[in-house]
Formats: sequence, C-alpha cells, structure tokens
Amino acid sequence: MNSTKLEHVLRELGHGFRRSLRSHLAPVVLMGIALFVFGLFLLGTSNLQRVIQAAQEKVGITVYLRDDAGEADRTRLTDLLGKLGGVRAVRYVSEDEALENFRRTLGGRAYLLEGVEGNPLPASFELELYDDWKTLERIRSLVSEVEWQGGVESVVFGESWVGKLERWIYFFVAVDLFFGIVLGVATVLVVENTMKLAMADRKDTIEVLRIVGATPGQIRLPYLLEGALLGLGAAALALLLLSESHRFASERLSGILFLGPGGVVLFCCIGAGLGAAGTLLSLRRYMRMPRS
Repeated sequence: MNSTKLEHVLRELGHGFRRSLRSHLAPVVLMGIALFVFGLFLLGTSNLQRVIQAAQEKVGITVYLRDDAGEADRTRLTDLLGKLGGVRAVRYVSEDEALENFRRTLGGRAYLLEGVEGNPLPASFELELYDDWKTLERIRSLVSEVEWQGGVESVVFGESWVGKLERWIYFFVAVDLFFGIVLGVATVLVVENTMKLAMADRKDTIEVLRIVGATPGQIRLPYLLEGALLGLGAAALALLLLSESHRFASERLSGILFLGPGGVVLFCCIGAGLGAAGTLLSLRRYMRMPRS
C-alpha cells in the first residue's frame, strides 16, 4: 500500500474525530458518570475495609484459667500455646494485672470495686494470631485444641463479631464486583453506540482505506485509539468528580483515603480499556474481513 495515501486517509480520520468532538461530549459525560459511581463504591469499600481491618487486627483468643490452676499448669500451657499453629505471641495476664486493667477500664467508676472482697478475676493467656489465622474457621480449630486442656476454665474470642467481620468483607467485595460489571457493561455499550455513529458518518473513508489496500488492523487502529481516548477522557472526568467528592467528605470526616498513584493509573487504564472494548464491538458491523 502507498504510504502517502495511507497517511492522507489516516489524517482525514483525525480530522473527522476533531469534527465530531461535540458529538462525543455526551458519551464521555455518560461514561464519566458511570465510572464516577463505580469509583464512589470503590472508595467507600476501601475505606470501610480499612476500618474492618483495624478491628480485625484486635482479633485474638483469651484462655481463662481455673482458680486451682497451679504453676505447673501455667508452664505447660505456656509451652503448648506457643507451639500452636497460627499463634504469633502468648502473653500471661495474672489475676492482679487483670484487676488493674479492669480498674483502668472503669475509669471514674473504679470506686465500685471497693466493696468487692478479694479478686474475682481469673488469670488468663492472651493469644495474638497471625493475620491469615483471623478467620472464624481457623480460630474455632485453635479453640478446640485448647479448651479441653487441664487448668483451662474457658476460651473466648468474640465469635459473633468475628463472623460479622467476615460477612461484611464478603458483602463489600460482592457489591464492588456487581457494580463493576453493571457499570462496565453500560460503559462499553455507550462507546459501542457512539462509535457506530462515528463509523456510519465515515463509511466512505473506511471504504477508501480498503480500496487503497489497508489491512483490517490498519483500519481498526484509529478507531480503537479513538475509543480508548473516549474512555480515558471519561476516566479523567470521573477522577475529577471523585477528587472533589473526597475533598468535600474530608472536610467533615477525618482519615478518608483517596486512590493512590497506582489506583489512579489503574482507573485510567480501566476507562481506556472499556472504551477500546466498546469500539471492538462496533467494528464487527463494519469490518467483515478476516483479522490481519
């Protein structure tokens, strides 16, 4: 194919894109709104997961000892608990330390303990777990290994709220996945319809490209780039709206995180990828020749 003719025709495609900027404005805005909504859910989920993870870091197991547990029981349990899989650290809390901790918890109401004779609180072991062991199933397996040991009165770990943490994490991941799929499909369809109209307006140019010997890949490339640019513009618009929303929320709530540099790049890549995907769908109508 004559390279001069190809450059001329591709230049005409560029002129066509500039002439149709006004018609592309509405699709970019629609795509930008869709990506903005998805970004809101993504930011909301990431911030809520950070709160959940902070709570999850406090997940541990407390092993309460019997009142008649002796030094031999404590030594044996210290050795046993330290060897359990998933246990990062073991800390012994004596009866006196437990009472002092309880006094600090009561604060100004510590005087309520003045009428209590002796020390009603038992000694205990506090088990710190590795992060990948802070699941309901794994914690239960550890509890089952400990609760029958001699000298152990009871084992607690906040079973109800550990289960709730897991359910919340699964819920937010499912919500993100659902909205990501729905809004992604909507974005692709918007680009597809936009590019169908653009190619209908330029079908004569496409035919000229075929006549002068352009391969299917050479014909597709400008449209794929055009679709990717539409998606990139929509992502930029969505990021602008997300940035303003983050600034508005940060003035009222502290500690709200925004997308990091990697997240911004990924968001732009998602927008460009969705734009290119929509263009590929629309090209099927006008490109009936085999791939190059």
